[in-house]
Amino acid sequence: MSFNLNQWFADNVSEDTLFYYKGSVGSKKVTDILDKIEAIMDEKNFPLKERKKILNILIELVQNLYHHGEKFEVDNAFKSYGCIIFNDEDGGLKIVSANFIKIERLKVFTDYIDHTNSLGPNELKALYRKVLANNHYSEKGGGGLGIINMIRKSGNKLKYCSQRTEGENFFLVLTVKI
Repeated sequence: MSFNLNQWFADNVSEDTLFYYKGSVGSKKVTDILDKIEAIMDEKNFPLKERKKILNILIELVQNLYHHGEKFEVDNAFKSYGCIIFNDEDGGLKIVSANFIKIERLKVFTDYIDHTNSLGPNELKALYRKVLANNHYSEKGGGGLGIINMIRKSGNKLKYCSQRTEGENFFLVLTVKI
């Protein structure tokens, strides 16, 4: 069975969904997504501490879509494509981000998540400091702090899954529970 983005999206948006977006992720769209989610949190009277945590994690996720998602030609320009789903779930929140990724980058990314998920709080703090101090950046401009920050801020391990699409791409889904 081949991958169907619209079906995946429909399967993951529910009556508990507070916000969702599927489409091109440019710099203006990053700001729009964050503004809309901030407005939802205002409307629902989220406590300030929780808002800060959620926005910190959302910024990391949306920046990942913008900087690390595969670029596709849309309207005569190459743009990143991604999905964000923000759900109220079982007394907590679940944020799902998804994008296309090349096969050669998938293993590096998932290995890094697995390694970072395996660390305890003190080890995460030490890794954060090490990455912050090493000034090493990937070809896409990331230093690896986003994954560490999401685990530290959420207090939970990150979950991911991927599904093969056409060609050399996978559809990568990253889930953060708060």
